[in-house]
Amino acid sequence: METILAAAYWGPRMESAVECASRASAFVKNLSDVSEFFRGWRLPGHSRAEATRNQPFSSDVSSLEALFIKGMNRRDIDDELIDELGFRISAWNGMAGEETSSLTMKCGMYSNVAGLSNAVVLKIPPKFDVNSVGTVEQLIDLLVRAWSPDWAVVASQSSMMERADQEGPFLDRALYLSSSFKRIDPLFAGAKQSPLNDGVILVPQ
Repeated sequence: METILAAAYWGPRMESAVECASRASAFVKNLSDVSEFFRGWRLPGHSRAEATRNQPFSSDVSSLEALFIKGMNRRDIDDELIDELGFRISAWNGMAGEETSSLTMKCGMYSNVAGLSNAVVLKIPPKFDVNSVGTVEQLIDLLVRAWSPDWAVVASQSSMMERADQEGPFLDRALYLSSSFKRIDPLFAGAKQSPLNDGVILVPQ
């Protein structure tokens, strides 16, 4: 069965751990209302057994702030924190098989190194129905309102892998473009367009 991802991306934007945690808290709490598959987030482990023993973490700001700080990159030489690469949390929902979901949140990166970006990527479990346009738009809406990205997409993992060497937005199940995109690519001209936040959401017709 095809793996579907819901993801948001934005360029360099300096934010503190608590600012990232505030965004993450709102996102995780609202996401939990969508489906039971998007609850009980916990840290991964070095093995399946270790990961299963991990308890769900709290979605309050202070707990997420601590996890973001714990997930910072460090230099190999002196173990010093690399502030410009921001913060990161990786998590999974503790479920198995077709109910498994994972979530990665990278926020606060302000490095101008090419190829780096802030991103939130939600792996949608096969048992979650993404065939409804309303559901797909809801996932985009949650990403946009919590993270204020440059663009967000709901797409198959294979579509993303095909575009691994290409940067920028593309349309699969749904696409959000913020106002930072001054014009909409003619490739998206046939899509249904609806306003969202300060941008537009596009869905194939």
